[in-house]
Amino acid sequence: MTFLGQGFVLLALPKTASTSLERTLSPYATQVVGSPPARKHMPARGFLLTVAPGLAEQGHPRESYELVTMFREPIAWLESWWRYRARDDSRRSTADLTFEDFARSYLARDDAAPTPNGRPARFLNARGVVAVDRIFSIERPEVWSGWFAERIGRPLEFERRNASAGDLGGELGEETAAALRRHFTPEYDVWRRLEATGEWGGARGTRLARAR
Repeated sequence: MTFLGQGFVLLALPKTASTSLERTLSPYATQVVGSPPARKHMPARGFLLTVAPGLAEQGHPRESYELVTMFREPIAWLESWWRYRARDDSRRSTADLTFEDFARSYLARDDAAPTPNGRPARFLNARGVVAVDRIFSIERPEVWSGWFAERIGRPLEFERRNASAGDLGGELGEETAAALRRHFTPEYDVWRRLEATGEWGGARGTRLARAR
């Protein structure tokens, strides 16, 4: 979603409340890309290559707006995918998979498994560095909701939508949890920068730690 009058563009990292954000913010946006998923969830690199040049031609150079996105604790992000795909209408259902099995398939990069492609850190990056300006922790709604309200210039209410229901038993063994933490080294580099305040301004240009 672009908000050129308010000076920001919001990129929709999957599984970070993008449906709720779109529902509340879209009436104030200059452009909303709601589908297909590849366009709605365009990563920073894709935005810089395909959208930013057009905005610049319209008189909105890259330095005239902040590129903003949301972020979730890395293992919770993966668990959210597992819960989402356990729904009855999921085409790649995880209903018969424990979170342990799902996580192991993700680590093994099993193309036949119903696990997500990619990773949050890759969504943020272009040319080896973070390409977004500001990142918010989805777990700190008092921070990001206030920021959006201030930029829009009016109070806003955000609903929780597209939430995956039920306690499906997302337990992990210690070995798998440790392997995920190693795999998500770049993501935890971001997460540590969010823990204190719920946001990371001035993120652009940072080179994240490499996966171990």
